[in-house]
Amino acid sequence: MKFAVIDNTARGMTCTSGRGKGYANVLRDWGFGQDYEFVRYNTVARRREELRSCSGLILSGSERDFANRTDCLNTDVYEETSPEFELIRDFSGPVLGVCFGHQLLSLAEEFEPSRSDFGAIRIRNMRKPEIGYCVDQLRFDSPIGFSQQTELWVQNNHRQEVVPGDVLRRHFDVIAHSEQCAVQVIRHRSRKWFGVQFHPEVGMPSENGETSRHEDAVAAGYGLIGDFVRYCLG
Repeated sequence: MKFAVIDNTARGMTCTSGRGKGYANVLRDWGFGQDYEFVRYNTVARRREELRSCSGLILSGSERDFANRTDCLNTDVYEETSPEFELIRDFSGPVLGVCFGHQLLSLAEEFEPSRSDFGAIRIRNMRKPEIGYCVDQLRFDSPIGFSQQTELWVQNNHRQEVVPGDVLRRHFDVIAHSEQCAVQVIRHRSRKWFGVQFHPEVGMPSENGETSRHEDAVAAGYGLIGDFVRYCLG
């Protein structure tokens, strides 16, 4: 297996519909054939050695939340995700975190097994949560590192966000934000870790009638994931 998408969703992604289709379209076009896989988050522990040999990893979004309603750490979700923290901390290749995966990456620097509360890097419920599949234009302060794209239409669909602060910036460059979300894109200062709070794997139409820029978001997301795959293959 050359490439893996760690599937953090509750029901599981497929390559024929939804966000799974968005990933699969890019990976197929890059000639992986069947040499990529959606790997369920609850199988990561037993497949760790196999995953370590991949050229790159993508950490998907999820319906689960790292923060509970009072913004405290959801210890159940943290425990379920611990094998992913352990995998990426030991993984030498590039990692792209998407939405929940972006939040996971931000927390990985302070990962501790059996943690009962957040450390200095936190996740919180958004004060202005995204509703439906909102398409907005996002501008990066600088290139993300694997792509030269700095302005693109993106699909947002999230209700939690990474909290900005000095400790986060000690490990990551925050290179994009929006009016609704303080940390939209991060780039690790020394590791090959990249996180985007939005969804580049646009595999579904908007449910709120925002169709005018949907095709632009599809094209931009397709290009961004393609750039990441190119980067992973060297």
